[in-house]
Amino acid sequence: MKKEKDILASEPKRKKYSKKVVIGLSIATAVLGISTVCLAVAFGTSESQRMNYEVQLENVYQKNMYDLVESVNNVETKLSKVLASNSPTYQKKMLSEIASNSKLAQNAIAGLPISRNSLSKSVQFINQLGGYSQTLADSLVQGKALKQTDLDTIDKLHKSVKDMKKQINEFSKKVQNNYSILNQSLMLDGDYNNFTIEMSKIKGDNMDYPVMIYDGPFSDSTLDKTVKGLSGERKNKEECKTEIERCFKNVATIDYAGEINSRFETFTYNVVNTDSQKLFVQVSKIGGHVLTVSGRGSETGEKNIDEQSAQKIAVDFAKENGVNDPQIVWKDGLENCMYYNLAPMQSNIVLYPDLVKVKVDLGSGTVIGYDATSYFMNHTDRNLSTPKLSPSAFKDRLPSQMTVKNMRTVLAPIDYNKEIICFEYECEKNGATYYFYLNATTGEEENVLKVVKTADGNKLL
Repeated sequence: MKKEKDILASEPKRKKYSKKVVIGLSIATAVLGISTVCLAVAFGTSESQRMNYEVQLENVYQKNMYDLVESVNNVETKLSKVLASNSPTYQKKMLSEIASNSKLAQNAIAGLPISRNSLSKSVQFINQLGGYSQTLADSLVQGKALKQTDLDTIDKLHKSVKDMKKQINEFSKKVQNNYSILNQSLMLDGDYNNFTIEMSKIKGDNMDYPVMIYDGPFSDSTLDKTVKGLSGERKNKEECKTEIERCFKNVATIDYAGEINSRFETFTYNVVNTDSQKLFVQVSKIGGHVLTVSGRGSETGEKNIDEQSAQKIAVDFAKENGVNDPQIVWKDGLENCMYYNLAPMQSNIVLYPDLVKVKVDLGSGTVIGYDATSYFMNHTDRNLSTPKLSPSAFKDRLPSQMTVKNMRTVLAPIDYNKEIICFEYECEKNGATYYFYLNATTGEEENVLKVVKTADGNKLL
């Protein structure tokens, strides 16, 4: 069985770095490199000029390679310093620098000719390591100390980065000994170039990359760039404003803020409710569905509604915005807010790719956080066959020291553009919660997640 992988909770409406942008930039760099060389030949550029282009591009690649090495080295050193220090002030400084170094590592990877998705797990790990480090740094601003669970997680991260550091430094020695990144990137082996194949070996078979999760299993489940779930007539900004008035029962003012045309075409609005809470709301032009809501909870900390009422508010809000049969699959409370993950069901199978996240303020009893982008990105009619076996059939494949708390059948987004019907086992060991995902047909382990809470709790938005 594979090693258990950690899931790290991150900041609300987190400042996460885009995994797909990094990979996309890598592709662009590789294409640019090949195009530069080919154009030099096609237009009859002199041999000396062509060689000059190649030298310049090779220098760019090597600089990015050395920047990556330096960034990973710095992250490893600073993680060890966090573990060695007892000073919250110094730990905060190191964690902030780790977040910065992680961003530099991302930029370096983006500047290397790496084929699409080949280093997706490594890129994801670096991205989320930066986000997690910044979350801990932010919590230390208030004078809080790191909990033992935080230190245990940092220790695991340090071991992973240490392994990465060793392997990436060994690879960089090849570059110092006349290894040409450009030449290797122009040599293709199937869908990957030689440089990509060699770089992918940096992630050894025994390396443990902690998987990070926000707000419960598979909360980030936007599988591809094709919007599948939006339907209905195209709305204008006044019609979308009416949709906001329909969904929010306590609206005081709505001011049109503009429009965004990316994967989703949306109108945006600044909303103030009767409790003086300010919300930023995005509504899709197609169908007039509320896609996202971002706002802050009541400053008083009052709780005027109970959890059961908050749960109904969350489910009703999702239904009113076009979400089909939303069921609560994860919940958490922090201060005077409740956080919910909702997902539709099909044949008693939880559709994790179609997840919706809702944050309800217990003071005002209104939705102040909402994200339905995964739902409208992924939701479609699926031809799902009910597993022939029940979850209990593979229960004996779990580690014997695990206490099983709950079992259910789910559609899990695994890697890129891949959905697999799995049995989900919520387990407990020494007070920690784990989620095991076994293939519902073969019983093979597809994923293992461990919930690790920060001082700020499990955040949704």
